[in-house]
Formats: sequence, C-alpha cells, structure tokens
Amino acid sequence: MFFPAIFFVLLGCVASWLTIYYAVRIGMGASQGNYSQHHHTHSGIIPRIGGLGIVIGFTLTYLLCFFFFGELDNRSLMHYSIFGGGVLAFLLGFIDDIKPLGAKVKLLAQIIIALLAHHAGLQVQTISLPFVDATFNLGVLSIFVTIGWVVALMNLINLIDGLDGLAGGVGLMLMCLLAYLAFQGGAAFSLILTLGMCGAILGFLFHNYPPAKVYMGDSGAYLIGYVIASISLLNSEKGTVLAALIAPMLALALPICDVAFAIIRRGLKGLPLFRPDRGHIHHRLVASGLSRQRTVMVLYAVSLLALVAGFLAFTAQGRYLAILLGVVFVFILLVLRRQKLSPQTLGRICSESFEARQDTKNALQLRDWLALEAMRADSGEHLWSDFRFVLKKIGFCRAELCIGQVERAFYIPNTAHDQPELLWQESHQINSQTELTLYAEKDHFSQRQFSIISDVAGEAWARAAAQWRCSNDCELTFEAKAKAPISYREQKTRNLYRPTY
Repeated sequence: MFFPAIFFVLLGCVASWLTIYYAVRIGMGASQGNYSQHHHTHSGIIPRIGGLGIVIGFTLTYLLCFFFFGELDNRSLMHYSIFGGGVLAFLLGFIDDIKPLGAKVKLLAQIIIALLAHHAGLQVQTISLPFVDATFNLGVLSIFVTIGWVVALMNLINLIDGLDGLAGGVGLMLMCLLAYLAFQGGAAFSLILTLGMCGAILGFLFHNYPPAKVYMGDSGAYLIGYVIASISLLNSEKGTVLAALIAPMLALALPICDVAFAIIRRGLKGLPLFRPDRGHIHHRLVASGLSRQRTVMVLYAVSLLALVAGFLAFTAQGRYLAILLGVVFVFILLVLRRQKLSPQTLGRICSESFEARQDTKNALQLRDWLALEAMRADSGEHLWSDFRFVLKKIGFCRAELCIGQVERAFYIPNTAHDQPELLWQESHQINSQTELTLYAEKDHFSQRQFSIISDVAGEAWARAAAQWRCSNDCELTFEAKAKAPISYREQKTRNLYRPTY
C-alpha cells in the first residue's frame, strides 16, 4: 500500500509542478494583474495560474482510477460528479481570474454546481448526533444543507487565500486528513483522489511558498474546496454526517473563525459582508511585525492542531468533542483578554460603528462612481480632478497622491490641514508605484471611523486605476491619455465627460 500511495502523490506533484513551471515560462497569466484588489499583501503582477497545475494533477489521478478499478467500483454517477463538479468549479474560478465576475454571479454558479452534486447522490441525508444514539432524517432540507456545505467549503478556501502558501498549506492538511479517513473506511476511490490532490497541491506550493511566484487564484481555491466537500460526503456513511464531516469542520476551525469575525467586523462597519479587507488573522500577524514566512508557519501550526482535533473526533467517535470545544472557548476568551476587549469597550466600538454606517455608505457609493468615471475620463489628470471631488465629499481636508516620481496634492482652505496635531493621517500603498496619503480633522471623525473611510478611499483609486487600465490598455499616470474612441457610442460618452474641478 505504501508504494502505490507514493506513486499517486508523486504523479499529482510532478504534473502540477511541471504545468505551472511551463505556464510561467511561456508567459501565461502575465497580464492577470488584478489591480482592483487593494487589500492584497503583494505588489506587482503575479500570475494566478496555480489552479491550472492543481486541476491537471487532479485529472491525471482521476483518469488512472479507470485502470485500477472495475466498472462497478469506479463508474458511478457520484464518482463522475466529483470530477465533473471539480472541473466546473475550476472553470468558474478560472473565468473569474481572467475577467472578474460579480459576487452574485459566482454565488449562483456555485449553487448550481452544488445542486448537480446533490442530484448525483452526494447528499447530506441524515444527521447523527455524536453524544447520543439519535439520527435525524433531513428530508427536503437535505438539498439546502448540501448546498450550504459545498458552497461554504468552496468559499472558505478562497477567503483564506490572502498570504503566500496559506490556502495551499491548509488545503494540503485537509487532503491528508481525508486520505486517512478514506483509508480507515476502505474507500479506495476517495483515497486515490485525495492522494493525487495532496501531490497536486504540494507541486503548487513549490511555486507558491513565500515569496510566491504564482497564486492559485479562484480556480484553485474553488477546486480544492469542492473536492474537500464532495470527498467528505462520499466518505460519510450512507449520507450520515458522522466523523467524515465533523473532522473536516474541526480541521477548518481557523478559516471558519476568521470568516465569522470578518462578517461581524464588516457588518458593524457598514461594509459589504464579502468585501475584502486587511483585518484577517494573517494580515494582523504581518502587521504585528512577523515576516510572511513566520506568519505562514504560525498559521500552519494552528491548522495542524485543529487537524489533530479533527483526527481525534474521528477516532473517538465524537467522545472528545465537548472537551475540544471547551478548549476552543477558553482560547477565544484568552485572545479577547489579551486584546483588552471588555464589554464596555465592545459596546463603544459597536456604537461608533453604527454611527459611522451612513458615512461608510456614502464613501462606498462615491467609490463606485469614480470607477465609472474612469471609463469616460480622457486623461489621468482629469481623473485626479474627479478623485479630489470624491475625497472632499467623503470629508478629507488634505490628500497627497504620488505615482512614481510625480506627486499631486490638494487641501481645503479654512480647515486644520496644516496642523498635524489636529489631524488623523493614514497612508495607503496602492501598488508598487502609487502611494496615497489622506488627512481628516479629528473633530469630524473618530480614529476608527477615519480608518474605515480612508481604506474605502484607497480602494476607490485602486478600482479606478484598474478600470482605466482595462479601458485604455495602459497604466494610469497623471500624464496618461485615454485611447481614441472606436465607436460612436464611445465618442458620445467621451464628449459628455466633464472633469470635476
């Protein structure tokens, strides 16, 4: 058994590594600079083609299953759906990496993929409680639970893909856990696929570990998430949610907690729940002074502990689940205490956040307006004029924007723009060539409120720069000129454009 296992791991690893290596050499994905991602921790253009290597390793492993198994063992609708759904998940993410899709479009596509998996037999039909001998039949609710499980796993992996090596490492640990569960349950098909995926992710990590040469992109994240979700359902005993589902949930404790706190954080601030930010655990660790490599290693250690917890949940049939949950609760209390978060402090934070919601909503609308103006602007200088208008409306009294060696600045007369002790100040590195510094009077904003709208303002310029690059095929600078319109409609739109001075 040892040598066949090594063979499948090596197959996935070599196929993934070679695919990514040659894709980078021929320049594939070199134009995938998603400059609208203001909250990414990297600078410059890094191709998001890691998912291509992972899907090639996954495909080769799946095809070999036809040689190792007979027709009754391998050629079932559920087995086809694991591969087919994985490919669909990859294609959805790959399209989004090339040309970003809206959140609603991606969610609808994910739901359709999950429905197809449910129709093929990958279902959560019953729920078995780990502490009592009781099983509940879900009936029609099975569809909603299955959809929730598949969609959640696809997005969880994607949401933690904010630091070199993090999502790939967590995905690799989960695949190792699923491989062990498949081995214990005698599920040879699941075992081979998970071993192949272990190798494919490992091959990708050779290119992705800090400093990353490629990213997995949405294509790799969605593929890994779908395979985890579908293999978990296949491993479960006759559709019953036992350790086969509990173990992966415990192993995903880190991203689940991170996403839960992110949703609460954004909700309190009045921001869209799925808007990226720099408040994730890995962002905070990097901001505290840890290098990216050390941050990844710390999060690997936490994920490994969660993985051990999932392993114990499986081997002990849930008997230690209460103890594990108790340890997690104590850990959360210690973290809150270290952050000096008292009920009074939390109350004040919530109160400030609710008061700032209208200002945040106004800033988000102005951000979207500027991105639309970038499609019509005839020069970088005129777009800067529009951006000054946005900053004034949001409430900033002074700003400095530096692109390369060229800087533009403005201030509002009759304000405390020249009195540093009366101002909040924050700088944003939009990309390797662009830095934005913003100032606002302390009398008008709390520090927390200023930080929120300052971040939105930085994102506004990042999105406008991305839209300019998409519309004009050139980088946005103050001297940049829009390309000549190629249709009457574009000419009419350009004629109607008037910069805001």
